[in-house]
Amino acid sequence: MTDTKQTDAPEAKKKNIIFVFLSGAMALTIIVMMFLPDSGMGTGLMAIYGSMLWCGIFGASLARYLGKNGWFGFGIGSAAGMLIQFISQFV
Repeated sequence: MTDTKQTDAPEAKKKNIIFVFLSGAMALTIIVMMFLPDSGMGTGLMAIYGSMLWCGIFGASLARYLGKNGWFGFGIGSAAGMLIQFISQFV
């Protein structure tokens, strides 16, 4: 009988947090630009699309990092981005 080492057990994947930081930084940049006057973010549909997109990408990457469904995180992040954009119009 030979001494063999079984390697059938799946190894735990090392999670990479860099995408959470990068998408969070971009979402934060977009949010700050919405509250600054004459920042170039605009007040039209492009402003709401940008905030929904980047907050959604941040939500998706955070959800995937935490082991949840990325689409659910994208939906929550997009809704939060839209809400923040509406709030920025009144401030």
